[in-house]
Amino acid sequence: MPISASLIRKLEAVPQQIREVLIDLIEEIERRREESVTKREFNELKEIVRELAQRVNELAEAQRGTEQQINGLAEAQKRTEERLLRLEGAVEKLAEAQGRTEERLSRLEQTVERLAEAQKKTEERVEELAEAQRKTEERLNRLEVTVEELAQAQKRTERELQLLVAEHRKTREQVGGLSITVGYRLEDEAFKALPHLLERDYGIKVEG
Repeated sequence: MPISASLIRKLEAVPQQIREVLIDLIEEIERRREESVTKREFNELKEIVRELAQRVNELAEAQRGTEQQINGLAEAQKRTEERLLRLEGAVEKLAEAQGRTEERLSRLEQTVERLAEAQKKTEERVEELAEAQRKTEERLNRLEVTVEELAQAQKRTERELQLLVAEHRKTREQVGGLSITVGYRLEDEAFKALPHLLERDYGIKVEG
């Protein structure tokens, strides 16, 4: 029984190992048919061939589905490789960014260390200023007491000065009266001594 063209096309769509088995089976059937098989056996063989042809069709259909799946997987693999390349690029960029971040972190750590040292010095300076402020407040308190004492002394001095002014006024009044009295006395004494002085110093003799 010659193999039809349709069966040959279907066999070509079957994987090679299955195709070889089917061809061997068909050749075996053909060989047995040529050995004068009975009609019943021939019909049985035809049924077997029909079932085999149906099976071949199913296998061919499955093969096409498998090829489609393979094509789909190949396309998915291609997309996966593209994504992998993009991910590798992204990972490389992230690694570079991580390196820059670590450098910035190192600089920040150094800055924080310097700030901590400066803060420590500032706290020490604040303590010194607080101590100086405490001493200044103590001096200020003493000065306030001294100022209060000086204010009281100033008040006493002003009162004493007012008393002295009053006494000075009285003294001036008394001295003024005394000056008038002394003036009169001096004038009297001068008149008495004047004739003698004129005669002695100038040779003028006053009569009377």
